[in-house]
Amino acid sequence: MSAGLSLDSQLSNIASRLSPAPRVFRRLSMVMREPQVRLDEIAACVQIDAALAARILKLACSAGVGIPDPPGSLAEAIERIGLYEVYRLVGAAMASDLYERKALPIYGLTGDDIWRNSVTTAAALESLCRRAGEDASAGYTLGLLRPVGRLLLQGLADEEEIRERGARQPTAALVAAWEFNTFGTTSTEAVDRVFQFWGFPASLSEPVRHHFAPSGDPSQHRTTALLHLACWITAELGHGLSIERHAWAPSASVLAQAGLTLEDAVRGVSRTRSVADRIEELLRHI
Repeated sequence: MSAGLSLDSQLSNIASRLSPAPRVFRRLSMVMREPQVRLDEIAACVQIDAALAARILKLACSAGVGIPDPPGSLAEAIERIGLYEVYRLVGAAMASDLYERKALPIYGLTGDDIWRNSVTTAAALESLCRRAGEDASAGYTLGLLRPVGRLLLQGLADEEEIRERGARQPTAALVAAWEFNTFGTTSTEAVDRVFQFWGFPASLSEPVRHHFAPSGDPSQHRTTALLHLACWITAELGHGLSIERHAWAPSASVLAQAGLTLEDAVRGVSRTRSVADRIEELLRHI
């Protein structure tokens, strides 16, 4: 690591250079959890990002919504599209800002690989959380942000001029071992730093720490197992990451921890495909 800087300091510095879009999404997530969500509150969150607000206005009078007349305000545009659709779109746009312009050469992944994986996992986890009686919007957020630890480690690799694709290992366990041996931490541990920087609650990063092996979660959180199943669904739909092959399975122990059946998980595949396709369809119009 760089002389004179602790690992925490380096990770914080790298996090500060990532897109600020998750801060907007965090505020929107908080508003969405209020018992009575108001359009003007949603609009106030969205308009913090002028480019994002412009995209929402464009969508509101596009073929994706079907009303050709331009909306009179951002609040009207949001009403046309639908509150939860806007929430999903803001999240997908946030993930695009984070991932699509940032290749991860040490992992042999493109930004598009990470973006598609994150959006599909978000749609899957949202569906599974709803089925399990957990917070669906928190699940969507968690699915989108699951890969951010890898962005931090790529940033460390850039600073240390590590050019080889050392993280291209045949199993997720070997990837994590390489990360720890190279950087002194793993991508799932690094998520803590970036979540703290963006102001997300620490509890949101806990499932990421243990989702490769949910039974190892000391608190046995349901969301940890649900995230594992969401990653399995994403792989089933062809958007898994090459460095995570064979990492996911709807085993009896994972399903029991999640509080779901195998049939629930299998049904989640078609539900996720439908939501992910809808998100991509809407994004094409903006």
